[in-house]
Amino acid sequence: LTGPLVESELFGHRRGAFTGAAQDRKGWLESCPPLGAVFLDEIGELAPDVQVKLLRLIETRLFSAVGDSAPKRFEGKLIAATNRDLAAEIRKGQFREDLYYRLCSDLIRTPSLRQQMDESPAVLRDLVRFLAGRIAGEDGDAVAGEAMAFIETRLPASYAWPGNYRELEQCIRNVLVRKEYAPPPASPSPASDIFEDARAGMLSADALLSRYCTLVYAQMGSYEGAAARLGIDRRTVKARVDPVLLERLCAEKRVPAGGGAA
Repeated sequence: LTGPLVESELFGHRRGAFTGAAQDRKGWLESCPPLGAVFLDEIGELAPDVQVKLLRLIETRLFSAVGDSAPKRFEGKLIAATNRDLAAEIRKGQFREDLYYRLCSDLIRTPSLRQQMDESPAVLRDLVRFLAGRIAGEDGDAVAGEAMAFIETRLPASYAWPGNYRELEQCIRNVLVRKEYAPPPASPSPASDIFEDARAGMLSADALLSRYCTLVYAQMGSYEGAAARLGIDRRTVKARVDPVLLERLCAEKRVPAGGGAA
């Protein structure tokens, strides 16, 4: 939605406030009861002017409809969600830091599918069974079995699932219809970015070790060289190297391709 449309949805508008405003309209803030909540999805995509008005609302509990100067009071709660890295958006000047700190009094981070799988590998099978049931109904168990067989034999065990649950659902649909799923090519990102979620405290110790072993192996070109630099056994390095991440690092041409040597 554009800025004016978001404002109209949130704050409401008065007749004639803008082209197409044929009558008064209550926004979500005015319609929300005192014990209710307004859910703001994709908060990271709000236009700067709407961010300013939202900040003012949080600070004063007052707002005005578009095209009106009379203040109204908001007595409900605000719940916001985003899949963007708001810290990065703040650094780029695209999201207000003061608004972020007003919103994050109670912060819940949802782990990615990959992170959940790192913590509990069985979660993948459970999700496949659930999604297959939703897609195929009574045939869900058969579809789930076929999808799991494809995932276990055709995708790397360390596949990152960058599209999270939506990608997993599309994988199941593709296997059902075409008996095949081809993940979209990942956009290579700088090697420094592979530890971004570690800095945010969102990476398990096992996943962190795997990424670091992969980076050092890609730089050294051999398991022996990586093991010597890391101070661990070469077999540990070999077990920890993530082939998907290794391919991405080598594709960047920032590091030489590992030769697979001992």
